[in-house]
Amino acid sequence: MRELPYFQLRAFLYPRERERTVEFKLEELESIWFCTRKNVKRRLKKICEEGKCIYFPGKGRGHPSRLRFERPLQEEVEEAVRIWIQHDMLENIVQLMQLPIPRTWIIEVSNELQSLFGIQGSGQEKDILRTMISRNIITIDPLYSSTTFENHLIRQLGDTLVIYDEKNDEIRPHLAHHWKVNEDGSEWIIYLRKGINFHHHRTLTSEDVLYTVRRFQLQSSPLSWMVEDIEKVDCPGPFTVKFHLKRSNPFFLRYLSAVNLTILPYDVPFDERRWIGTGPFQLQEWTDHKLVLKAFDLYFLERPFLDEVQFWRVPKGTSRMIRYQVEKERDLQETKHQKQVETGFRFLAFNFRKPSIVHNDDFREAIYHLLDMKKMWKDLGRDDLIESSHFFPWKSDPLPKQPDRVKQLLQQAGYRGEELTFYALNFPNAIQETEWLIQEGKQAGINIRPVYYELGELYSDRLDREADLLTMGEVSSVDLHLSFLSAFYNRVLFFHRFLSPQHFAEIERRLEQFKHEPDQTKRNDIIDEVVKYLHDRHLIVFKHHPMEERVFDPMIQDIRFESFGYVDFRKLWLEQ
Repeated sequence: MRELPYFQLRAFLYPRERERTVEFKLEELESIWFCTRKNVKRRLKKICEEGKCIYFPGKGRGHPSRLRFERPLQEEVEEAVRIWIQHDMLENIVQLMQLPIPRTWIIEVSNELQSLFGIQGSGQEKDILRTMISRNIITIDPLYSSTTFENHLIRQLGDTLVIYDEKNDEIRPHLAHHWKVNEDGSEWIIYLRKGINFHHHRTLTSEDVLYTVRRFQLQSSPLSWMVEDIEKVDCPGPFTVKFHLKRSNPFFLRYLSAVNLTILPYDVPFDERRWIGTGPFQLQEWTDHKLVLKAFDLYFLERPFLDEVQFWRVPKGTSRMIRYQVEKERDLQETKHQKQVETGFRFLAFNFRKPSIVHNDDFREAIYHLLDMKKMWKDLGRDDLIESSHFFPWKSDPLPKQPDRVKQLLQQAGYRGEELTFYALNFPNAIQETEWLIQEGKQAGINIRPVYYELGELYSDRLDREADLLTMGEVSSVDLHLSFLSAFYNRVLFFHRFLSPQHFAEIERRLEQFKHEPDQTKRNDIIDEVVKYLHDRHLIVFKHHPMEERVFDPMIQDIRFESFGYVDFRKLWLEQ
C-alpha cells in the first residue's frame, strides 16, 4: 500500500514520541525501510510534501534529526482503517496490523472491520467467505503436515481413495469406487472412479496413486508408518491399483483414508505454493498476508456453494474480534453461537530422552498433584473447565488432586531445586497457564524456566534437546481410532519423541494388537489400557479438553463440522 512507509515510520518511532515530536537518526530508517540513505531522504521529503510532518535535519555529525507530526498516530490509523473499509481494501488493513501499534486502536473500528469478514454474498456475483488466522501456515505438504489447521486445508484441496464414515464406523468409497482383499488381508485391489479431474485438468489414473505412495516411501516423512507395510504397488490398468503388503493388516483401508495420503498428480512436481489436487477447492493465492481457495468447478462430487474462501493473516489477539457476519448493521443477538468440546486434550509431557529428574516416578507424581486444574481455573478466573483424564472427553473422569503431597514427593525424589526447562506454546492461554504453574511450583520449591515456542517449531529437534517438560495438545480427526494410532506413530508428535524406548515398546505391543482387532468395542478397551498405562506411571499429565466457540450470521446455512473440528466449507451456503 502507498501509505505503508509512513505508518512504518510512525509505528517505529511511536514509543519515543513526545507531543508528536521525535528524535531519530537516518540510519535507523535505513533498517525499517530497507533502502539506502539517499532513498531515506527522498521518502522523508515526500512524506513532508504530503503535509504529514515537518523534518528538522540534525546539525553536525552525530546529532539526531527531528520530526514533528501534524496529527496523532491513533487518529491517523483510525481514519485510514475507515477509508480502507469503505473501499474494501482489506489487504491494507492486514498490513497495518503487522506493525507494532496498540491493538486497541483497531478495536475502536472493529464494528466496521467485522463487516469485511464472514460471507460476502448479498447482491454480488460471488459468495466469498473471509476469515482470519493468527499464525503463519506451517506446511500443507501431506508428506509432513502434522497440525490440524494445515490438515484441514489439505482436505479442501485434495481427496483420498476412501473416506471414514464416523456415524457407521466404516470405510466408504471416494476416489475409489470399490475394493477387494484376500483372506489374510495382505493384498488389496483398489478400483478408481473414471473421469476425476485434477486442478490442472488431467484425469486421475492409477499412476497418481503409485506416485503418491512412492513419494512417502522415497522421502523421509514423520508419517511413513502409514506406508511401511506396503511391499509393492502394481498398476494392472489405468484405474486399478494393487497393494502387496509385507504382512496382514486389516486396518490398511483406514490408513488410505488419512488426509496425509491425499492423492497427488504424478506429472507435476509437488509445490505447496501451487497445490494441485482433485479437491473441491483449488489454491488460488498464497502470500504473507492471505491464502485464497477457489471453488473447483470440475469437482467430481457436488461443487461447493461458496465460490471463494479467504484466510487473512493477522497478529495474535486480533482474530478474536472477528465474527462471521454478512451485514454489519445486524444485531449481534441474531447470530448463531455454536459451542462444543473439542475432541482433543491439552497435556504436559515429560522428556524421557534427556537426563533429568523427570525420570523419577515420585517427581512426576508431584507434578501431577501440583497441576490442579480446578485450582488453576479458579485462580485464572475461568469458568469453562472440562478436566481431562483421557483422550476423549466422554471418557474423562479425573481423580482429585492432592497438592499437600507435592513437597513430600519432591523430597522422596531427591529433588534439590535444579532448574527445569519448560516449553509452552506462545499462545495467550498457554502462557497464562504456564505462568500459573511456575508460581505454584515456586511455592513448592520447583525451579522452572519457561521457553515459549511457535507452533512451527514443532518440527525442530531443539525441543528434544532442551525441554525437560513441555505442554502441547492433541486433536482427533473424525476417525478416532486412526488418530489414536497416529498420536503414537507420527514422529513429529511428542508421544513418539518424548517417551522412553521401554515405555514406547510397552504401548506399541498394545497398538499392534489394536491394528488387528476387528471389533470396535475391543479396540476401545485397548485404548483405555494405553491411557491407564500413561496415567498410572504419570508418563504425561492430562490437563483439560478445550472448549471451542464460533459465531455465525443467521444467513449462513448448513453449518457442519468435519475432521479436527473445523467448518466444512463444501456445504456452507448463504440464504439470500
